[in-house]
Amino acid sequence: MANLQSAIKAGQALGKLALYFGCLESGHFLHRPGGRTIYRPELDLPDLPWSDALMDTGLLKNGNRPDVCDGKVFWTCGGAGAFWYAFYWWDRSGDGRGNSNSGFYVRGFGWPEAQAAFDYACAEFQEVVSRQRHALLLQNPKPPQAAT
Repeated sequence: MANLQSAIKAGQALGKLALYFGCLESGHFLHRPGGRTIYRPELDLPDLPWSDALMDTGLLKNGNRPDVCDGKVFWTCGGAGAFWYAFYWWDRSGDGRGNSNSGFYVRGFGWPEAQAAFDYACAEFQEVVSRQRHALLLQNPKPPQAAT
């Protein structure tokens, strides 16, 4: 628990940040609000815990999520240097080919604050949200309760 708290504090100290991975104009890349592309996230954001391969369908495939564009947004969280949330979904709104996905990657929130972090990302990337064919619906935004 101490490591989690340390990562949360580090992420909050770095400040709130939402990134978008997906297609804005061409190709799937990581983007800052305003559209600036991050071509080397491992250099620009060393605290981001996910690789391009995981952001580019890897998280969806690891979760055995079928390639269906239905607005369901799945999530995970983690990080050693800073605590991040990852929100990801199958998406053909920017690229009509199969296996196309989008994702928001958000830092600066605590645990459990998945819904608040997702809402923040949606506000930062309204153009991505508004182009979706289905409303984005965060799946299981509250963690399971421990048995008492």
